[in-house]
Amino acid sequence: MELIKELGRRIQKARKEKGLTQQELADLSHVSLKHVQGCERGVKNPSFEVLRAFCKVLNLSLDSLINLDLPEDEQAANDMRQLYLSCPPAARKVLLNSTRALTDELKEMVQAAGAELDKNLEDK
Repeated sequence: MELIKELGRRIQKARKEKGLTQQELADLSHVSLKHVQGCERGVKNPSFEVLRAFCKVLNLSLDSLINLDLPEDEQAANDMRQLYLSCPPAARKVLLNSTRALTDELKEMVQAAGAELDKNLEDK
C-alpha cells in the first residue's frame, strides 16, 4: 500500500509542476475528478490505461512514474527525453542542436577546470 501512496505523491507532484488542477488533469486524462483525487491520495490503484493517460498529460515516462528505485542518471535521461518529446516537432531539431552545443561547452569547461586542478596539485 505504501507503493501506491508514493505513486500518488509522484502524480500530484508532477501535476503541480505542470501547473494543473486536479480537475484539469481529470479532464485531460478522461477520468473523473474523484478518480484523480483517489490516485493522488494513494487510496486508488490506477489502471495501466489511466497511468498512461496521466503520463501523456504530464509529459512523464511511465518508467519514471512507477519505478521507485530508478537510478538518478536514468531518471535524468528520462526527463531529458520527455522534455524533447514535449516540444513541438518543428522545435525538436533546435532543442537537440542547442543541447549538443551546450554539452560540448560543458565538457570543455570541465576539462579546463580539471587541468587547472591538476596544475594546482602539482604545484603543492
